[in-house]
Amino acid sequence: MTETPATPEDEAKAAALEQYAMVVAQSNEYGWEPKILDVGDYLVIFVRIAKPAGRAFLMRLRCDDYLEVAPELRFLDPATFDNPSMDAQPAADFYPKGASIVAAGQRGPLPVPCIKGHRDYYAGNPPWHRGWGNPPAHDHSLYQLVMNVRNAILDRWS
Repeated sequence: MTETPATPEDEAKAAALEQYAMVVAQSNEYGWEPKILDVGDYLVIFVRIAKPAGRAFLMRLRCDDYLEVAPELRFLDPATFDNPSMDAQPAADFYPKGASIVAAGQRGPLPVPCIKGHRDYYAGNPPWHRGWGNPPAHDHSLYQLVMNVRNAILDRWS
């Protein structure tokens, strides 16, 4: 029997699913709520994080070409979590504010969290930051990105 080789899309999905499984496994411990959406060629991960007695945030991580490329991080209306969709549009109002957030207009139309593990962190020519590899080091992985964003939301961002 001839085995069909995995496509780059299959490999990217498998790598993203491995990271997503770690996010799910820690959801009770860290209080985030994950969901995943298969949009055909790639996966999209949604993670809702709420500050105690405060504002909720919804991250959308588009994992096209993961591990080759870092996931795209966008913040959406937290109500989108109940019916996640790629049609939901990010907006500056949904982004956290505080230290290590570059304001909208400085690096693009949306704010950019200066936190490793997402596409905009490494963007630019020359790159804004270095460190992305295939596979990414643990501290640049999708799971660690979720953890770092959660910690920043709870400790530094509003």
